Formats: sequence, C-alpha cells, structure tokens
Amino acid sequence: MKKIILTLILSLTFTISKATEKEIIAEVVFENLTTKALIFGEFFITDTNVRIEIKDTQSFQITLPGKGKYQFGFSTKDFTAYTYYPARITNKKNTITIRLVEKTELTFNNGNFSFPLNLDTNLTDEQIEKRISAGNLNFITHGIDDSIPKEFSDFKVKYGIGLIKENCVIDPISFKKSTENNIMIADYLDKKYGEDWRKELPTKPFGIK
Repeated sequence: MKKIILTLILSLTFTISKATEKEIIAEVVFENLTTKALIFGEFFITDTNVRIEIKDTQSFQITLPGKGKYQFGFSTKDFTAYTYYPARITNKKNTITIRLVEKTELTFNNGNFSFPLNLDTNLTDEQIEKRISAGNLNFITHGIDDSIPKEFSDFKVKYGIGLIKENCVIDPISFKKSTENNIMIADYLDKKYGEDWRKELPTKPFGIK
C-alpha cells in the first residue's frame, strides 16, 4: 500500500511539474519618457481576457499558459502608450515594454481608412454584406508593424473580410472602437456560418474569443 501511495505522489508531482514547465513567466517593464507620474492604467492580454490595474511604473511579472503569440496592450487617460513585445513569447523572449509619452491628438490612417472617426460599428446585416461585396470590411488589430499573416488572404477570399493593422498606440477610445467593430463582424459571421469560421482565423483580433 505504501508503494502505491508513493507512486501516486510521485506521479502527481511529475504531472504538476510538467504543467508548470509549460508556463511562461513574462516581464512587463515601463519606459516613462515624460516628467509625469503614472497614476492609473490598465494592462490587458486580449487572448486570455486578463486585465490588470496599474498604479505606478514598477516592473511586474505575468504568467502565460505557454509559448506562443499573444496580444498585449496598455490603456491610460494620461499618456499615449506604445506596447512592444516579441511576435512569439518564449522563455528567452519574454519582455513586454510599455513606453509612455506625452498625450497628443491621434489620427489613425491606413490608406483611405480613417480610424476611429469614420468607423461605424452599428451596421445592419445588409450594410455589412454591401461592405463585404465592396471589399472594405475588415477586422482591426494593432501592432508594431503593418505585417498581415499570409493566411488572412485565404480567409478574405472565403469570407470576404480582411484585416487592418493599425499602429501600436492603443488608447481607450481606439481599443473600444476596434473591439466593437470586431464583435459586430463576428456576430454577423456566427449568424451566417455558425462558429466554425473562428477556427480559420490566423490571428484573433480584439474581442474575438
């Protein structure tokens, strides 16, 4: 009996150890390029729906489920926040940098696309279908470059919806508008195709689970 119990304990310890090995500890650091102190902000991980209230610029650690691609952001009313991080988080590439600069009037443009001023997130199904036919309905994401996964071209061919990547500045208004736009499109696709289309997304924009 003692041998059986010992075996079970060792097996459980090994299982927990292996599960822990898969987790990634990432470091979040701040670069405050202003003379103001951060009073309040919110760090978020889109993929896991984690949101953390921040009240200073002290570095902190977060635990991620494992290696992979994640979308991080930081919102605050007092600064313009730029978020930089590796395309793929690993044990060696695990630093997320939040750079705070003086808040300025922001204008987002991508070709003929103006964001968020001309972004309508309350379209009817008929209006959505017209936008799809015209080829100008897109999910919105943010990042430090304008690269779009090649697989999204296949997604657009099949569903008529593309992806626009704005710059990495994520203030509360732009995050809200991006999320509302993406949820609106997701709701339409759910009604038309069920939820299988979600498995074909190369990357998940804000608001898409």
